[in-house]
Amino acid sequence: MEKVFDLSKFIALILKWKIHFSIVFLASVLISAVASSSLFIKPKFKSTEVIYPTNAKPYGTETPVEQMLQMLEANDIRTAIISKYHLLSHYGIDSLEDPYFLTNVNLEYAENITFNKTKYESVEIEVLDYSPDTALLMAKDIIALYNLKMHNIQKGSMVEVERTLNAQMLSKKQEVDKLDSVVKNMRIQYGILDYGSQVKYLSKNGKIDDQSSSVAQNLKQYGGKYISLQNELDQARSLYNGIKYEHENVVKELNRKLDYTLMVVSPEKSDKKAYPIRWLIVLISVISSMVLALVVVSVHEQNLASK
Repeated sequence: MEKVFDLSKFIALILKWKIHFSIVFLASVLISAVASSSLFIKPKFKSTEVIYPTNAKPYGTETPVEQMLQMLEANDIRTAIISKYHLLSHYGIDSLEDPYFLTNVNLEYAENITFNKTKYESVEIEVLDYSPDTALLMAKDIIALYNLKMHNIQKGSMVEVERTLNAQMLSKKQEVDKLDSVVKNMRIQYGILDYGSQVKYLSKNGKIDDQSSSVAQNLKQYGGKYISLQNELDQARSLYNGIKYEHENVVKELNRKLDYTLMVVSPEKSDKKAYPIRWLIVLISVISSMVLALVVVSVHEQNLASK
């Protein structure tokens, strides 16, 4: 059987064309090194942070990490970052000339800002930018925007509860004030201060049936109404105090400043560029050039041998 690959012939081919291969090798190294320099490719710096979700109420069947990833990908966070850092002009996108400027800036955003779940159930945020300072600031702002979004979501339902409780509290306060005013008027007009104590006192002194005692007569005539109103007032006050207590707790919860992230790795200002990776570009270029040169030489040798 004829050999598919003959090592001796391959080595002979390399030695025969060694000068040409050397030229291709050196040229590919030189060209790729220059092409991957800052003269042609603007370098980018990376800021990385690792965070755990915390203090967030779960929704549906999502895990806390999955929920965090969904929130970080939200349109309002992306829009806020694009607007604050003027990423359209920053990425060289002309909103007047480019009909797809929104698509293009979103693609650039997705390429330079990534969110990934780690094997430890945390989230890694990586931000690439031409400026190490901007990369750091964007990384910090993304966390701040995430915390604000989570605060609004978590507290959103409580705002409605606060409004409802406040309305109930005001309504019950009006009822208490109205009943209290009626009871006070009865006390002033009929001299009924404490129905139970007054009846007990008059009975003890034999004056409960005294026709000349206006207080005794008023107690008989208006006592029942007074007791009923006093009971209504006590009940209304009790309900008002319960609603007020619940309202105060909701307001206290709304005013609490919570962080919804636990920082594991804080973002830092990078002192070394992360992109492009020059050695990788040079390596790929050299391998590609050498393989192409080998194919060309092999085809050339076969053509010479067939003549």
